[in-house]
Amino acid sequence: MNLNISQKEAVETIEGPLLIIAGPGSGKTRTLVERMVYMIKEKNIKPEEIMVSTFTERAARELSTRIVNRFKNENFHLEGLYIGTLHSICLKIIDENIFYSKLKKGYRVLDNIDQKFFIFSKLRKFKEIKGFKEFFKDKEYLNNWKIGEVLLKWFNKFSEEGIELKGEKFLEKSYNLYKEILFNENCLDFSMIQNEAYRILKENPSKNMEFQNKIKYIMIDEYQDTNTIQEKLIFLIGGKKQNICVVGDDDQGIYRFRGATIRNILQFPGRVNQNCKVVKLEVNYRSEKDIVNFCKEWIDSLYWDEYRHSKELVVPNEKNSNRTRVVKLSVEESENKWQERIANFLIFMKNSKKIEDYNQVAFLFRSVKNRKIVSLAHYLEYRGIGVYSPRSNLFFSRDEIMQIVGIFLYILLRKDSKVNNTEYKLDIQDYYKKCLNIVEKKMKTDLFFKKELEDLRNDYQDIKSNNLGNILNLYYRIISMNVFRYILENEKNGILENRALYNLGIFSKIVQKADNISNTTNLTEENIIKIGDYFFTMHLKYLKQNGIDEYEDIKDFAPKGAVSFLTIHQSKGLEFPIVIVGSLESTPEVEREDERDLEREYLPYNDFEPEYRIKDFDFWRLYYTAFSRAKNLLILTCVETSKGKKQVPSLPFKRVYELIPDILSGDLNFSELDIEKTNTIDIKESYSFTGDLLKYKECPYRYRLNKIFDFQRGKTMENFYGTLIHENLENINKNILNKIDLDIEKVKDDYFYSYEIMRKKDGISLKKEILDYGLEQIIKYCNSDFIKKDFISVEKELFVFRGKYTIEGKLDLIIEEDEKLKIIDFKTGTDSIDDEKLENYISQIKLYCYLLSLNSEKKVIGGEIYFIKNQKLIQIPYENGDEENILLDFDIITEKIEKGDFLEKSTNKEKCLKCEFKKHCFGINMI
Repeated sequence: MNLNISQKEAVETIEGPLLIIAGPGSGKTRTLVERMVYMIKEKNIKPEEIMVSTFTERAARELSTRIVNRFKNENFHLEGLYIGTLHSICLKIIDENIFYSKLKKGYRVLDNIDQKFFIFSKLRKFKEIKGFKEFFKDKEYLNNWKIGEVLLKWFNKFSEEGIELKGEKFLEKSYNLYKEILFNENCLDFSMIQNEAYRILKENPSKNMEFQNKIKYIMIDEYQDTNTIQEKLIFLIGGKKQNICVVGDDDQGIYRFRGATIRNILQFPGRVNQNCKVVKLEVNYRSEKDIVNFCKEWIDSLYWDEYRHSKELVVPNEKNSNRTRVVKLSVEESENKWQERIANFLIFMKNSKKIEDYNQVAFLFRSVKNRKIVSLAHYLEYRGIGVYSPRSNLFFSRDEIMQIVGIFLYILLRKDSKVNNTEYKLDIQDYYKKCLNIVEKKMKTDLFFKKELEDLRNDYQDIKSNNLGNILNLYYRIISMNVFRYILENEKNGILENRALYNLGIFSKIVQKADNISNTTNLTEENIIKIGDYFFTMHLKYLKQNGIDEYEDIKDFAPKGAVSFLTIHQSKGLEFPIVIVGSLESTPEVEREDERDLEREYLPYNDFEPEYRIKDFDFWRLYYTAFSRAKNLLILTCVETSKGKKQVPSLPFKRVYELIPDILSGDLNFSELDIEKTNTIDIKESYSFTGDLLKYKECPYRYRLNKIFDFQRGKTMENFYGTLIHENLENINKNILNKIDLDIEKVKDDYFYSYEIMRKKDGISLKKEILDYGLEQIIKYCNSDFIKKDFISVEKELFVFRGKYTIEGKLDLIIEEDEKLKIIDFKTGTDSIDDEKLENYISQIKLYCYLLSLNSEKKVIGGEIYFIKNQKLIQIPYENGDEENILLDFDIITEKIEKGDFLEKSTNKEKCLKCEFKKHCFGINMI
């Protein structure tokens, strides 16, 4: 294993509770990988008995890949292993126990933006609660958006703490009403996911015992950033054995604002009910000695008492040199000179070949949205230095987005719309004017653009057709204009080269969200003003004010050709050869006293940390995390000023800042400065038969836009109906699997309930005869002899690692016949299908048989295609080797996808006419 003594001890300590204190660069991930390999290989622990939680999905996928790579020559599969973020694991718990949840199948998880739109749409109900005016009496200046944000802040705090409120005060009644509305609409917000998983297991001891018997070993990474409800859940799953291994570094606990409590890692040994072993990983393999010493100097400059685990970080022999590796790069008073000096340094490093690529450099700031940082980014780009800064709030200022917004305004605005009403105070009206001005200027210089735009506007100004569709349909007509063709046809690879295309994909999601919230299915003469007003005065207005992040690649965290501008929180878990830390004007935040009083009233603080020291603790941990990202060179930068009230650097930095030399003082010997390359993250991509293989074959060009750049597909009646039938079949099959007698009346109620939930979610309604016909098919299935078969599993997820990628699939139903397994795949149509579609169905079944055979000890003999519409079955036999040509097809297609081979376009007239890009794609010209 080639581990140091402490790592080996951590790897081989399996039984009972274990706390691993892992300092920066101490080989934490490697230790976790080797611990899991040791458990499976040496201790014969089954993968499905292990649950591993990471802080991010990126970390989970990297960990999975590294584990599989250790077993690549052995018959090992991760199917059944619970690995992911705690949120994703909790969603899996909810899905597997949906009958015990307050939710129904098909529930929707609200992201941050969805949640804010959700509360805004329900705000009237909260205003009716007694005490509303008193609660906001000192905040009359807040508009409805801000009121909603204040409420959600408290709701999220209560959920993260796992608090049940039963009083009659405004906040208590509001929180309970919020939860009631969420569950009534079959929704769950991000902060409540863990609450619901915990409630299911806590209130159903038999399910909890079943889960404890299944999950015998728990590993939790980044434990310093867990919150109260997460700790409760971990201890609940851990049961009496408490084979719980938690890993983290209290010095890097920086997510208190999301509910995390440092108490969890500091008090873990005392909170478990048996002796807890503590192992400290203190060898820093990442950073040069001078950087490690600087980080130690910083963290030790504060008196911590018992609120920190003591640790002595050291470096291995090869890094044990006293060379200067921490410097400052600053100027006095002049922001312009500061920008120039930074640019000159970067250009020097590149021209002198000290760095091969700008991506070896990362700038870390407390925020990347303020004017000074954005101005620096623009200056560096002006000097020819690429800047990757996806969270700088620049989305709505990008040329392609301003042009899109301007075209929407030109098409949808009416004289009597609110945007044109001078009495309506719109704080981003100047932004809209700029967007319109861009479009109107282009119309004067580009006559073809003018003709295209006027033709499009005429369709929506004097509506004669009832088939215009929703706002998303309009969006796809807009980007079919010639002016956007160069963006969609861009053949380059890379995040920066394709930033405009990624942004257009993001905007398609913004538009689809507007359609869903406003329940828009078709723009008409009667509704177009109202829908346009919502889109401009509320939807885009809110998003513009709050900011939209640009695209971030889970694998490519440091794109080639660009320095990275990241927040310190964003850099968590990453490392860079050169790190430049700014925001040295910062000081510990001061919390408003009225908010602190409310926290004291509602949140179960146990006086663990002295209240007056919390902000100092959090500040020192934040910048310790920033400094410790550096591998070869750490630079502190600022515009120094000693005038006025705001001194820079601020007092917390002053002592350590004054001790480090300037970058050109001579202390830093550039000739002996070796800068490593930026690490790449090894993550295997997952591909499915229907979502990837068939979609790519159908049209590589469309696949690229939908799958790579996330352009949203318009929802169709056909897909809506198919999903409705499949969800209800799944519910019925799960009842049969769990030996629950079918009640036809309940089946009917569930059918119409799921339809109403889907209708609200997707904004699509079925005609009564179609809806009734679907129910008729469901009832026929319930009365068929098929349900008497031996059901083994429903909606079984399988995945198999194959070389550089993963094949995944979800099996509708698995049945057993004579101790052999068969796969059932439900189709909502009839068996009257063309040969190509039938061949695809057969290939899908054979592939699924292969996946199942690798994850089951029983023989898999084939599958059946069950056509719901006419209750017909097609038998598909399977023998080992039937999948070889299908796998070869997968190898060829995935290689093309990885290489970016998307030039080919469909020539199928019928399919092209249904495509959202039909008015743009050159391939449609043959129609």
